[in-house]
Amino acid sequence: MAALRQKLGNGKSSSKLNRAKDGKRVITCTGLFRDDKEKPFTAKWYETRRNIKKALSFYRELLDNKKLLNKLWQEHENGRNSGLKVHIRAAKVVVRTMGKWVNTSKQIGPISGTKIGDHFYWRGELSIVGLHHEFQRGIDYMKLINGKILATSIVDSGRYDNADEICSDKLVYCGEGDNPNKDQKLARGNLALKNNMDDKMPLRVIRKVNDDGSGDRGCNYKFVYEGLFCVTEYWKEKGKFGKEIYKFLLRKCEEGDR
Repeated sequence: MAALRQKLGNGKSSSKLNRAKDGKRVITCTGLFRDDKEKPFTAKWYETRRNIKKALSFYRELLDNKKLLNKLWQEHENGRNSGLKVHIRAAKVVVRTMGKWVNTSKQIGPISGTKIGDHFYWRGELSIVGLHHEFQRGIDYMKLINGKILATSIVDSGRYDNADEICSDKLVYCGEGDNPNKDQKLARGNLALKNNMDDKMPLRVIRKVNDDGSGDRGCNYKFVYEGLFCVTEYWKEKGKFGKEIYKFLLRKCEEGDR
């Protein structure tokens, strides 16, 4: 994969802001993991987008047809983990058995066939198109061949009040920690976000928003792709339960326009 052949940044963090032509404050992210042959809105990009639409259409058909989903689940997964939520089960059928998953490899940077403003109705859809591979965790990350982990994307679901502030170009994101009665550690997703800051690597931001028009799909929300952001700062503070939590300041990257 082209991403793994790119050279990492110099390891130094930077919070220096630049100003774009339109006057918005942005931060330049160097060393993007990007395949130069995969530019947006090319024939290949549109082909991938068509494949995404086909995969999502099939996925939504499964959600609407529980009989078909159960049949495929029994045929291809032998009914294992049948207690999984139905949208996760459907995604696993699409991903693992039907050969319809798009952008299957984890990567840093923009995802072919997607653009800012694209919206999705289930976390499983984010996995199918390759924007965020974790079905439940808010921070997705990958391990490089040198053992370092880097964050590829985050989802602001509002589940743990993890987003203190979000606007068009800034986000304060609370780190992950499974137990609210214990201090968070600089490990897993939290460490990955810190490494992104050190190496000036961008990550994708997906935000969960209310959407009354989604009620016919069994939910009243959707997930919106916000683009590429860079981690510019992080710190520890006491959370509402009195335990230490990590917070990360993210600003939209200059190259986060798709």
